[in-house]
Amino acid sequence: MDSYHKNANRIYRIVENLRTENELLFQSVSSPPMGPMIAHDFPEVQAFVRFTQNGVLVRKDNLSYYEEDCYLADSSVFDVFSFKVLKGNAKTALTEPNTTVLTESAARKYFGDKDPLGQTLEMDGDQIKITGVMADVPENSHFRFDMLISFSTWSINNKKSELNEWFWNGFHTYFLLKDEKQIANVRAKMAGFITRNIEKGGMYYEELPLQPLKSIYLETPRSWENGKRGSINNLYILSIIALFILLIACFNYVNLATARASRRIKEVGLRKVLGAQRRSLIFQFLGESVIVSVMATLLGFGLAWVVLPSFNNLVETTLGFGIFPHSYYVWGGLAVLAIVLGLFSGMYPALMISGFEPLQIFRPSLRGMFSHQNFRKVLVAAQFIISITLVAGTLLVFDQLSLVRNSNLGFQKKATLTIQYNGNKAVREHLESIKNELARVPGITSITASHTVPGQQVTNWYAQLEMKDGKMSPTNINTNLIDHDFIPAYGIEMLAGRNFDRASKADDTTAFIINETAMKDFGWTTQDALGKKVDQGGKKGFIIGVMKDFHYESLHHKVEPLMVNLRPNSFSVLSLKINSSEIPAVVAQVEKEWKALVPTLPFRYSFLDQDYDKLYKADTQLSKVASVFSGLAIFVGCLGLLGLTSFSVERRIKEIGIRKVLGASVGNVIFMISKEFVGLILLSFVVAIPVTYYLITRWLQNFTDRITIGPVTFILAGLSVLALAWLTISFLSFKAAATNPSQTLRTE
Repeated sequence: MDSYHKNANRIYRIVENLRTENELLFQSVSSPPMGPMIAHDFPEVQAFVRFTQNGVLVRKDNLSYYEEDCYLADSSVFDVFSFKVLKGNAKTALTEPNTTVLTESAARKYFGDKDPLGQTLEMDGDQIKITGVMADVPENSHFRFDMLISFSTWSINNKKSELNEWFWNGFHTYFLLKDEKQIANVRAKMAGFITRNIEKGGMYYEELPLQPLKSIYLETPRSWENGKRGSINNLYILSIIALFILLIACFNYVNLATARASRRIKEVGLRKVLGAQRRSLIFQFLGESVIVSVMATLLGFGLAWVVLPSFNNLVETTLGFGIFPHSYYVWGGLAVLAIVLGLFSGMYPALMISGFEPLQIFRPSLRGMFSHQNFRKVLVAAQFIISITLVAGTLLVFDQLSLVRNSNLGFQKKATLTIQYNGNKAVREHLESIKNELARVPGITSITASHTVPGQQVTNWYAQLEMKDGKMSPTNINTNLIDHDFIPAYGIEMLAGRNFDRASKADDTTAFIINETAMKDFGWTTQDALGKKVDQGGKKGFIIGVMKDFHYESLHHKVEPLMVNLRPNSFSVLSLKINSSEIPAVVAQVEKEWKALVPTLPFRYSFLDQDYDKLYKADTQLSKVASVFSGLAIFVGCLGLLGLTSFSVERRIKEIGIRKVLGASVGNVIFMISKEFVGLILLSFVVAIPVTYYLITRWLQNFTDRITIGPVTFILAGLSVLALAWLTISFLSFKAAATNPSQTLRTE
């Protein structure tokens, strides 16, 4: 990820380990002075760039869109990163205030085929000049954007904050080293940098870690990440599954090759009689194995190319072979893989077959040639341990996802329509009137406004709270800004105190409510918490209530301390509760009213339950991929079983004929052949249980609410694999049992 940047190995991001009175915060953001001061204090740093997400309402003629993927960025952005500028001067495009660089897609969206350079767009009421057009940000980037606005647009009005606000943590700061080997020096001097520049008080930086650019996407996400993040754990899981399937395929080749050994023993005997050395025979069989592996690899690559679009649709992603910076990486990797797999899977058959002695081969009894069957049974058992583990693991993943979708989150998420307006001035100034009009739509039972809704990232604000000793203690606490209707509309229960009251005007300026975790975190009881002083964001007041905990983030995270207060000018989203079976009709009517009330603002809506479920997208993708791979593993495992059954039938074909002559039925023969394999599968089932339990327990540590692992899932997985395996065995067993004995005994 991000490896397409020319200087990717020299780019690092500054992140923070911020210590408060009651917790240690791991943040991806940094403060505005960080970049300039690090560039000033560290001669190893060549350049820096700061980003901060700044969604804007963009208007052009009759077009009106809210552009969420818009960032403020320093003019050095094109010095640090290798984004390709198609039009304009990369050095000067973002130096002046009120200038912007659009991506190619954004430029086409607003200007079609016309040249946008020198044109203007209205952004949040300001005229912003277009000074550049760049290529779209590649998919393999840890964050993507559609437009960049010059950082000076913000800093021209915030000079004091830019230089002095060391705890205004709303910016992502990257820097470019002159030499990648200098990173150790920079890290060693970072503690001194903190001591020199940042006063240590009740809140301070324990550390300012430096993240390599290419590792950001898969590292454990910190708070306030820019863009989407992958899961290194899921990557490990899928890599292990892929390795397991390759092992199953290799085991299959061993079993099938040894099953065919009886057809080549005379060839080996004749060649040895004629002077062939064992070494040459080993090379021959290994060569055959490598050729088969190369052909299979090419076929697999072709199949991957064909099914990739369907796979992307299944897991809702955009994978492609274009993510590799150089094509020779792909072909070189495939060539190495094919050779290694060919040698690995062909070694045992080559050694076994080439080891036969001519006298042994031409004797009437071939018992010695089949003395390796126990090893082959071990391989089959290993295949089914893997298959049962994958099936049981997949079922348990589905159970966990079902749990998180149906857990009691502490609030009501169903039938909630959310409308994003991002603090638009027209809505802000007429908020109560708009709420009243929308509340009249049939099917709407309640409506509330807030800064964020559950599932969205809340703001972590600096605050001072009164402790037991009466002193005001500084801390950072997650904060949401809500109206009077939020708590009852979302069905959040009060543990102590009261909700905000419209009849109490003092609540607008002095009232705060905290959650249960915050109360416990500060060492208070419910009665202790009520009346405690709070000073946050220039607003001084008291705690008037304690809410029961609710999961305002996903179940991947434990409930963190939360404080809410009334601040109408900071609201960004409306939540409408719907009580109707005709939801599409209600949404259509709400849209009609919205366009009449706020004709200049796009109607951007979604459903809260769907948005909340997206928090588990990576887990859902894992479950889908695991289910596909589990099916593939069982299929490939059954092929291996087919090979071993074929070997067993071929070895015992005359025994089967004699038994048939002596009166054995088809069922007797099927039972005779299948019993040893059924025993292997049962043994595999016993071994797979602790393996699956260990692996799934590790994965469940990503959740705060977890399923209880019981025996039913393992039994279902074992029975399903056993049933498929028995059908596979029965197919060849029935074919052998139904063969006329005269055909198998006529050579005796």
